[in-house]
Amino acid sequence: MTEGMTRSVKKPILGTAAAILVVLAALAAYRVQSKGIESLNLWKSKFDVVIIGTELEGIYLAKQAHDAGLDVKILEPTDTIGGQLLQGEMLYLDETFDDQGKSLLQGSIQELFTDYYEGEIRKLSDFKKYFNRQIKGIPLEKNAQPISLQIVGRKVQSLTYTTKSGRTKTVEADYFVDNSDSAELVSLTGAEPLPGLESLYQATQREYMSATYMMKFRNVDWERFYGSFWELTKPERTTLYGPETYVDANIGYGFPPIVARYQLQNPDKANLRGLNILNQKDGQVIINALQVYDVDPNKPETIAAAMQVAKQEMPHIRDLLRKYIIGFENAELNGEPESLYVREYNHYPTEYILEASDLLGGVMFQDNVSVGGYFIDIQGSRSNREGFAIGKPDKYGIPLRSYLLKDVDNVILTGKMVGASYVAYGSARIQPNGALAAESIGLLLARNPGINLKQVTDAQFADFHAYMKEQHGIVLNPSPGNSKIVGMTPQDIEELNRGHITLLSNAAQARTLPFIRVFFDNQEVKFTAHRPVIIDGKTWSPADELLKAFGASYVRLDLDKREIVYQMPGSNEMKTISTSLNILNNRVLVNLREISEQFGYKATWDNLNRMINIYSNLESY
Repeated sequence: MTEGMTRSVKKPILGTAAAILVVLAALAAYRVQSKGIESLNLWKSKFDVVIIGTELEGIYLAKQAHDAGLDVKILEPTDTIGGQLLQGEMLYLDETFDDQGKSLLQGSIQELFTDYYEGEIRKLSDFKKYFNRQIKGIPLEKNAQPISLQIVGRKVQSLTYTTKSGRTKTVEADYFVDNSDSAELVSLTGAEPLPGLESLYQATQREYMSATYMMKFRNVDWERFYGSFWELTKPERTTLYGPETYVDANIGYGFPPIVARYQLQNPDKANLRGLNILNQKDGQVIINALQVYDVDPNKPETIAAAMQVAKQEMPHIRDLLRKYIIGFENAELNGEPESLYVREYNHYPTEYILEASDLLGGVMFQDNVSVGGYFIDIQGSRSNREGFAIGKPDKYGIPLRSYLLKDVDNVILTGKMVGASYVAYGSARIQPNGALAAESIGLLLARNPGINLKQVTDAQFADFHAYMKEQHGIVLNPSPGNSKIVGMTPQDIEELNRGHITLLSNAAQARTLPFIRVFFDNQEVKFTAHRPVIIDGKTWSPADELLKAFGASYVRLDLDKREIVYQMPGSNEMKTISTSLNILNNRVLVNLREISEQFGYKATWDNLNRMINIYSNLESY
């Protein structure tokens, strides 16, 4: 009775306040129910992890940390999500393999590749559904533009950002993650960028690998494309499409001789490289090949300008494919991506900077968070539109330290923000490498809430690696990879790390810089996909362009027999010569001096100007 009387006495006194609380609770419940947990968490200002940007790699970190119980929030500076994957439509996924052809995929991204290969995820709508499943339940705020950081000692205490409406908000976190293409977070710390490609090419201004405009086509007969490719003999395929070109039911890649036929509308601003083609089914394909230069992701106007340049090329590229690739005769343009696939931006100092010798040496680290692969691919840029490869690692480790910003203790980098030299970045940047690293870091944070990642001991890492293997089936501490740098001198390793040496599959060294120019009868030979290189002290040149300059036609390259079959002007006779052949970047190379002599020409070397002059008329020589 007394308890009942107490309740009845309190009700009138608290009636108004209680009513207000009931209304607020109802409103909050409605907001959560109608807009998801994101709405409720927008009121919070303190989190375990705050992630800037929505590139796929960092989303794996966010999901693992969130699912394990950490308080996570994602801030997207733009009004769209998905970055490279959804906005740039970089849907042609590159898998990583070791020297034995064994896949290096592990973790969540392995599941994505499985669905990709099985055809379950091919179109943009499929990738959007996949992406939305990854971020489900995680608070995400778009149009959140970072403007300042409060740094106390060596830690970021809080981040202040503006909203679309112009409001200013501040969030605190134990860890902040830069998951953007444009260093949205890191640039606010005052960190100075590492040297970039401008160092390799001795350029006077910042230089990045080209960005890519993903080309979309419809009305492609993939079955005819696929079938006709394998009906060709090996020499026919090598000659028409390139020695390492490949097509199956899902993808096709290569085709440098086709690309070499294309005349760019904007040669100073764009380049068409080898085709990476994805069969999206229903006659639709998307192709990674059209590159544009001078894109700075921190300057939207450069992206807009590059998009316009790419759009001008598209009808002409469509016509090229119609003319020279079986199955593409009726191809039509099929829309355009929302933005570009941005391949590179500034690199920043981390606790450890990966070098090319780490990758090609197969080094594994005590604090591995990823096991990487993929050849070291320096894509084209302003100074070297063709680009080049440095070598193909077996497998290598990527340490946690390469994702920890050096001068601040609680800033994590993801994906293409990895701490790597401008050379090592050519491989470290690949999505499966960064995806596994980000997922591992997310699980490490969740397993050790509040931990200082820069103070994790070797024993703690050994325990973490055991946990990852037992609980997640992820092996982060395998045996070292096959070293490709055994026997190299310290000077050669230094040159390798600077990007001046390419390691070929036969262990030979090709020296690619400075670039060599070739003249035939005083006319410069134009090389579209790779310039001549020095291999074991001899000059090797892409075969097709050089033979074309010599006047040869109906050329067929037989790698197995080491033969070239061709016809010369004014003759109906097909000639055959045996000669030395090499392969680099899906191009057949010939020994320039040897092939010149076999055609009856004289080649001279101008060492001062890095020029080779070939003369057909010995009197003029």
